[in-house]
Amino acid sequence: MKYSFIDQKGTFTVQHPQPYNLYFPLTDRNGKLLSSISPDLAGDIKKDNEHFLTPPASIEDIRSNLLCRREFFIKTNKKLLRLSEPAEDTITAGLLYHTITKKAAGLVIEITNFIPHDIPCEVMQLKVTNTSKKPMLIRPTSFIPLYGRAEKNLRDHRHVSSLLNRVELEKYGIVLKPTMIFDEQGHKENTSFYFVLGYEDKTIAPKGQFPTLEYFYGEGDILSPDAVVKNISCARKKLPCFDGKEACAAFRFRDRTLPPHSTATYCLIMGIEEQRKNIETIFQQLNTPEKIEKCLTETTQYWHTSLAAVDFDFKDKNFTNWLRWVKLQPTLRKLFGCSFLPHFDYGKGGRGWRDLWQDALALSFTEPEKAKDLIVSNFRGVRLDGSNATIITKEGGFIADRNKISRVWMDHGVWPYLTLCSYIHRNADINLLLEETTYFRDHQLKRAKEIDTGFSQKDFLLRTQDNRTYTGSILEHVLIQNLVQFFNVGEHNIIRLENADWNDGLDMAAQKGESVAFSFMYAHNLADLCLLLEKLKQETKSVFLLKELAILLDCSNEPIHYSRYEEKQARLERYFEKTKIISGEKIEITLEALIHDLREKSNHLNQWLQEKEWLAEGFFNGYYDNKGNRVEGRARGTVTMLLPSQVFAIMSGVAGNEHIRQIWRAIKRYLYDTRTGGFRLNTDIKSTYMDFGRAFGFSYGDKENGACFNHMVVMLAYALYKRGFIKEGFEVINSIYRMARAPKACLYPGIPEYFNTEGRGLYSYLTGSASWYMYTLFEEIVGIKFVFGDLVIEPKLIAANFSGRAIEVRCRLKNKAITVIFEGGKKKSGVYLIKNVRLNDQSVTTGTNRCLIRKEVLERITNEEILVHVYLD
Repeated sequence: MKYSFIDQKGTFTVQHPQPYNLYFPLTDRNGKLLSSISPDLAGDIKKDNEHFLTPPASIEDIRSNLLCRREFFIKTNKKLLRLSEPAEDTITAGLLYHTITKKAAGLVIEITNFIPHDIPCEVMQLKVTNTSKKPMLIRPTSFIPLYGRAEKNLRDHRHVSSLLNRVELEKYGIVLKPTMIFDEQGHKENTSFYFVLGYEDKTIAPKGQFPTLEYFYGEGDILSPDAVVKNISCARKKLPCFDGKEACAAFRFRDRTLPPHSTATYCLIMGIEEQRKNIETIFQQLNTPEKIEKCLTETTQYWHTSLAAVDFDFKDKNFTNWLRWVKLQPTLRKLFGCSFLPHFDYGKGGRGWRDLWQDALALSFTEPEKAKDLIVSNFRGVRLDGSNATIITKEGGFIADRNKISRVWMDHGVWPYLTLCSYIHRNADINLLLEETTYFRDHQLKRAKEIDTGFSQKDFLLRTQDNRTYTGSILEHVLIQNLVQFFNVGEHNIIRLENADWNDGLDMAAQKGESVAFSFMYAHNLADLCLLLEKLKQETKSVFLLKELAILLDCSNEPIHYSRYEEKQARLERYFEKTKIISGEKIEITLEALIHDLREKSNHLNQWLQEKEWLAEGFFNGYYDNKGNRVEGRARGTVTMLLPSQVFAIMSGVAGNEHIRQIWRAIKRYLYDTRTGGFRLNTDIKSTYMDFGRAFGFSYGDKENGACFNHMVVMLAYALYKRGFIKEGFEVINSIYRMARAPKACLYPGIPEYFNTEGRGLYSYLTGSASWYMYTLFEEIVGIKFVFGDLVIEPKLIAANFSGRAIEVRCRLKNKAITVIFEGGKKKSGVYLIKNVRLNDQSVTTGTNRCLIRKEVLERITNEEILVHVYLD
């Protein structure tokens, strides 16, 4: 499958698309309605996991379940056309609309689906044109299967829950309102209205309807329903036989004769509403083809505008347009979560903890004015034991776990700091560290090792012993997450793996497993936080922290031997016991003392990891399994290597330059896939490995077992660029683009979660890879950084980055638009160096391939637009 870009706005076309694995997202700007659509009109329409307008569609349903398709029948005097059936098809798609153009039986049929950016409904507009030389009689019938309940009812009382269905026939369509929500834990009255409305041309209502599958099919089926084949009568009013049946919105439009080259237009409007009056309001906004065309134009413009905060132009039409879709992906994941496209293996809705912080990472440079509130709000999910709620709802509330399992991920303390740090530098907002917010409290204690059976709070807020809501500074939240983990070690003095780290598939080593991979990152955070605290010292000399936190700040308070894991475990247990119930009292700690404590911990962890986990094979061990055995290295005649272990060793700074050179050679030897040109997540362990995780029960080359898993691959690229290994970094990041554009990937533009052994991309759109790709491109490759508000330009560009002589990057800093133009010379190899820089036509002093423009200089510029010209040689 190959697509082609047809403009500079990301619009692409596909000729004769194959439906397997292909789907396209549709949503409004607030994610109130979420849809997917495939080349044969398959997909589903839903509000959340409890409210599906159409039947839930998995990736296999997309290909094979005919009841998961939007359908339209056109019966001519010679043929019956079913529009989900492949014909001579062309897809044209843009931000965010999907058009299929079909040629069949003397007709050209254009089907456009989109969700207006400001109206939560899906619009489906069909334009049927007679391209023959003779008049053509057509009998049109639309068909939208209605489901009207929760996803779980697919296997939980499917038929019984259909008995609750009640349909109402309207002039322009049908409204389904089940009497109640079926739930054996407690049935509830249903308040939701599921509707489909339709009209033709200038708001001409359908002749009538077929409101149930039974009535529509007759003795036929979805391929040849009696309503169409036998032309049975449509209903114009509700009949008793319509109650308690599986519903559908099938509309019969009038028979008409289309003269040559004339067009008939049919419009369907579909959605879910809690207020009946809102359905009429929506219809009035979209009840003519002209209104729909205007709404489509406004919607595409909205999505283009929303992506304009950061923009790249590499003078390469394909790459620049592809980047527009990558830029959109963090927004799509914010709206869809991980669960509402056909690859919904993450299941039940909501975004996970890592998703929150990686989406906020992207927002920190695309929409920095929104990022601050999001960051502060997200910190409300932290518990005093350093763990956190793992799911955030659309309403902004926190849930302990989507599956009601008491468990924790050991990497979750890493990500908030990385995002917070990026935001602070971008906005020179060091005082954000002192802002206060609440903590999450539920039944889990001691990182899920103990359950508070008496917990009964409804608001999940941490309270003191006298029932006051406790708040602490953002700094305090960050310290708790990172200090707790420093002490939370196993028998090898490495931070415990617990229920998994970034790789959710490493979930079967909760007792004795340890993660060297993320111990690297905790060492990094502890050291890097000291840089922020040095800056904070310019504002204040001390901070107030939770009294009990002093237990973990041991350098000035009962120091312990960090090389003795038993002492660390005992100190952490003492902290856990003291924080089951807190007084809320705070103590004053000088920043000097705090910095000293954090540096001592970071230095110890850094040295320990270098000395104990470097392997003779030329890379780091990253894990210990549930028997306490080292996972990586040579054993039984084979070498085991995991990519995350090396990525975080490099990214954290623990690995020295010589380490990195050896690691890169090992990655190329053991993890590079010569067939696809990608980098695998791990070598083939050839075992189900029950002492490590479910990942190794997966087929090798899929998901977390040896796939080219793009999130980790792009972080490898980021780490290499960050450490100055530019040629290697380019090879890695370019592999993602090259694989995503390959016909065998079978993808629309964007980055999938992973590529399998065949090079096919799976799990489109909803992946943290996109945030990290944009972050790497912006901060490391073109090298536009902010350091406490100062603009730093430090490009790491090579000849392969240039298609023309220039690269343009646009971004915003508060109320100013900044354009940075990099002009390259005729360099054939090596890294470009800065020759000179001009700021609004004024020369700027530069260092060795680094240009610093102070924030005071930027603030003095009165223009709303700032132009920086960077001349490279």
